Parts: sequence; C-alpha cells; structure tokens
Amino acid sequence: MLISKSDLGRRTKLGFTWWRMLAWVLLLLAAYGCVQYIQHAQQVWGVLQSQPAGDESSVSALHGMLAWDVGYFAAAFIVIVVCAGCILRQAWARPVLRVVALVLCVWFAYRAVLSWQQWNALKQAAAALLASGPSTLQSGQLAYLQRLALVSAGIGVVAVLVLLWLAWQLGQPAVRLQFRSRRG
Repeated sequence: MLISKSDLGRRTKLGFTWWRMLAWVLLLLAAYGCVQYIQHAQQVWGVLQSQPAGDESSVSALHGMLAWDVGYFAAAFIVIVVCAGCILRQAWARPVLRVVALVLCVWFAYRAVLSWQQWNALKQAAAALLASGPSTLQSGQLAYLQRLALVSAGIGVVAVLVLLWLAWQLGQPAVRLQFRSRRG
C-alpha cells in the first residue's frame, strides 16, 4: 500500500477526534464495570465461605454467580485493553474494537428489547392495579419502575446508535491512516 504525501500530512496532524473520545468513555465504563464485578465477586466469595457444608443448592447458585462475575470481569478487561490500544492508535486494536463495538451493540439491543418488554408488562400491571381499586403507594411504585424501564430502553437505543457509529468510523480510510503498525 502506497501512502501519498497528503496521507502522511494527515497522519502527523492528529487532533481531537470523536471516535477517540468514545474509546476513552468505553475504557472508563469498562474500568468501572471491572471494579463492580470485583466487589460483587468478593461479596459472593464471603457468603460462599460462610455457607454450611450440607447446603449444596445455595453453594451451587453462588458458584454460578461467581462464574458470571469472572466472565464479565474478563470481558470488561478485554474492552479496557482494546480501548487503550485504540487510544494509542495501535493498528491491531482498530479491527478488534470494531468487533467489540458490534458485539456490545448486539448486547445493548438485546437489553433494550428486554427493557421495552418490561415496560409493557409494568404498564399492564398498572392498568390492572387501577382496575382493582386505587392504591397510591403501589401505583407510584409501578410508575417509577415504568419510567426506569423506559429510560433503560432509551439508553440502550442510544448506545446501539453510538456503537454502530464507532464501528463505522473505525472502518473509514481517514481513521485507518491514523493507526500505526507495531515495529518489529
């Protein structure tokens, strides 16, 4: 691949880019997730250590929770490494972050659909509660949960759009030129 002088000029003028800012945001969110998963795993481990010897069903459930925490921690750590590679403009990290962004996009779309379904279920529950008689406390709680589910669905939709944009940006030739290969 031949690089023209104008391409080299673009390579040396590296200023603010939105895709890089988004990589920073993803890195920080993944780091926050790592801390959350570690704290939860420590709590689960503490409960696991205090379980009596004959309680196999609880121990099995706690082991399952611990396995999910370790899995989520590993995924968040991979996101941190890939985002750091992109921030440092390492060529290996660009295609990997594109894949990570698309996988996260599918995950957020799935979560948004679940939140939308939860909002519909809560809407039906609120209607049934109103039909059975006025209960201010329960209807207020249901209204709060409805708003929460709707906000969660909205955040999921925005996350999908932003992650799709990031994956698209990382495939653009102008962005590709900003990355450098490892020197052997």
